[in-house]
Amino acid sequence: MKSNSRAQHILGIYRACAAPLYRVLDEIPDDHLRWKPAPESRSISEIMRHLIRVDNWFLGRLGYQPESVDPKGGTPEDILHNLKIVQRQIETILKDCRDDSELARRSQAPDAGEHEALGEVILHISQHYLYHLAQMVYLRRAQDRNWPAPLKEWENATHVISANITKTGG
Repeated sequence: MKSNSRAQHILGIYRACAAPLYRVLDEIPDDHLRWKPAPESRSISEIMRHLIRVDNWFLGRLGYQPESVDPKGGTPEDILHNLKIVQRQIETILKDCRDDSELARRSQAPDAGEHEALGEVILHISQHYLYHLAQMVYLRRAQDRNWPAPLKEWENATHVISANITKTGG
């Protein structure tokens, strides 16, 4: 990957959006990991597993064999392990882009949408992380008002996104 390439900008955004997820799992008690405010709600564990499954689904649609699995009923360590595997795979895919034209490689899935090119999918995944991060922060803080939410990491992600939009012209 060339420095200052679009792939490098997307990698920066992806890393910034992924970073706060680790803090959600840091020293989380098992009962907090699995707690739901209502029966039809998702727990932090279920949201994290959802992120792993969606990332794997997108990787499969783009022609990659996912390297992580859904850690059903797993511990925070199992979830973190599989989250890191899928994120490392996505980072490797971006780093292996020889030039920005590879970001335009489209999904070959028969039902692929018009925005299912590699670069667009990874940006979508990044936004998906931040969307669910807000839910998980809410769930952790609902159980422990003293838990230090990853607000600096979230704010950093928004600054990285803004800076990259400004650099690339939108």
